[in-house]
Amino acid sequence: MFEDVEEGHADGEEPVVYRYNREERIEKAPKIVQEYYAGGLRPVRGLKVLFANKSNRFVFMALIFFIAAAWIYTGLNNTRSYAKINDLSFELQAFVYDEEVYSSLKIVNKKKSKASSPQKITADFFIINSDKEVSDKDSLSLVYESGEEYLRTKCHDYDIIRVDAIVETDGVKKELSANVKR
Repeated sequence: MFEDVEEGHADGEEPVVYRYNREERIEKAPKIVQEYYAGGLRPVRGLKVLFANKSNRFVFMALIFFIAAAWIYTGLNNTRSYAKINDLSFELQAFVYDEEVYSSLKIVNKKKSKASSPQKITADFFIINSDKEVSDKDSLSLVYESGEEYLRTKCHDYDIIRVDAIVETDGVKKELSANVKR
């Protein structure tokens, strides 16, 4: 179409040759490019991609390692702020606000069925300071029937680092511990 059009070029330079023909264009291309245009290369799909070459295998193994490390870390974490007695789930939280440490024990029945009878729950809170000594104690109780209930206490912040609680219901005791969030 444009073969007869003379394009401008500087004196002493060769005119630029444009190849619009596909065969001429890939004639001197590398072998992998020629195979691709011939339809010989097929992309690796599915889970085979994870093992297709050495770098992909390395990334896959690193991913497995980090997932396992995170799983082990959460399993061995020092804070034991969750516990379960029968169908009741307990969660202990502690935080600082305006130089006071607030502790909250959340009680929830995870089952959809209602408990057959109300349960008496007692909780002993132990406030632990930076010397790992008990600086304050508090005992609270309630009769749990259904829904979401809370037992809450507060104390003045004298370098409090942790709140421990011993929860008892139906003769079963569980110990919970929560670091104070600042």
